[in-house]
Amino acid sequence: GDRPTDISFGIGPRLNAVSRIQGDAHFCVELLTSRDTHLCTHLADATELANARRKALQADVLRQVQAKLAQLDLSTAHAIVLADEQWQPGVLGLVAGQIAQEHGRPTILLSIEGPIARGSARSTNQIDLYQLVKDQEHLLHRFGGHPYAAGLSLPVENLPLFRDAVNQGMAQRSSTIPAPLLPVDLAVTVSELGKPLFQALKLLEPCGMGNPVPRLLIQDCWFQQVWNKKIQDWKGRQVQYIKTEFELWDESASEGFAGVWWGHYKEDLPQGRCDVVVELDSNSFKRRYEVRLIAVRPSATVQERDQTETILDWRGQAEPHGEFAEVLQVQRCPGSWAELQVWVRRSRLERRPLAISYSAPPLTNVQETWQTLVGIAKYLSRTGYTATRQQLLNKLGIGDRALQLGIQSLNSLGFSLDYAENAFHVTWQERQPDAEFGQFVDRFFNAVREEQFRRQYFYQVPLATIQAITQRTPIDA
Repeated sequence: GDRPTDISFGIGPRLNAVSRIQGDAHFCVELLTSRDTHLCTHLADATELANARRKALQADVLRQVQAKLAQLDLSTAHAIVLADEQWQPGVLGLVAGQIAQEHGRPTILLSIEGPIARGSARSTNQIDLYQLVKDQEHLLHRFGGHPYAAGLSLPVENLPLFRDAVNQGMAQRSSTIPAPLLPVDLAVTVSELGKPLFQALKLLEPCGMGNPVPRLLIQDCWFQQVWNKKIQDWKGRQVQYIKTEFELWDESASEGFAGVWWGHYKEDLPQGRCDVVVELDSNSFKRRYEVRLIAVRPSATVQERDQTETILDWRGQAEPHGEFAEVLQVQRCPGSWAELQVWVRRSRLERRPLAISYSAPPLTNVQETWQTLVGIAKYLSRTGYTATRQQLLNKLGIGDRALQLGIQSLNSLGFSLDYAENAFHVTWQERQPDAEFGQFVDRFFNAVREEQFRRQYFYQVPLATIQAITQRTPIDA
């Protein structure tokens, strides 16, 4: 392409990924300077692989950071400082940037390697991160950077002091914890998205740190044709990095407008009307204009609801409080915000308090879960009995997605599952597993692990976070 974003979002991240994953930039110098076509093709393929690996690592570390944050009380934290022995140092800066933007606080993520912790820091809300870190120079081994980003290392024994000092330094700069800023440049309708607006905004390029990409506010809109999938590398192999694609609609539109939300599942999108902030882009691969979703909030036009709704936290309690006789209880740990929002909407419609009263979800061995599924299938095929979908979900302790992948795996073993009259009928003809059997089982294992991770998150997430997500305020234009 001929746009600056073809470098900033295409070539740049791929070259950058090589040093992040391999720790050596000489590879990229050879790629850019060699006149050997065969060698350059080989190096370009390896670069693409490094970028795919970077995306997978970034998504994995992001999930782990979010899990740690769910266990913390961020209401008193002016800065986020986290460390872990398992984190890949090369992607910590990228993840720190995502967390800083999401929570509106400077974020420092460190990887512990023996006696030294090394990592990256990212700023937000115009906070001078370099000075914030430099003020604690006496606790550091090395550091460098600029007001928006920094790299640093320090002895592990200094970590608690450093964390407290950074928070104190931020507190001295401001008595209040900064709120995440989400400025928008223009309010538009869905019907105004497309080539004319794109060409007008293109005149503002190149965009970057001092000239950010224009952000568009679209109010009272909704999503249709929503689906998510893992992205693929250039050889068609899946990468552990998710994106959600959708069509955006509003009252002005005669047809939906294509869009994508990187790093999010379809369950993260709300049902019904909302306000969104997007960036308009041109997708040269699909030959279309599309929007990149930046943020989503409940629509300002549907905010006239009872803000005094009650959400009670009864997690882990043996006996619920008796004074709430009409309380609506969520007794099974949810696996997504969408699943929890169903209960919230029911609570509002019935005008009843909502209590999250589920117990800690069990951490079962995925191999045992698979063996249980196979055992159930053999029993049903031998006896002629049937089982409902809900019975299978409850017995296995898994969700719909994992069950679907489990059924695919059973098919590869010779089981035939027919769904009729709201129940599964199973027959089995013993034979050698299909060639794809191993892939199906691996996908089933990964789905079970992911569901377990999500349910652990919803068991630990603070009540304040649940209330904030279910009562989000509109975007400030």
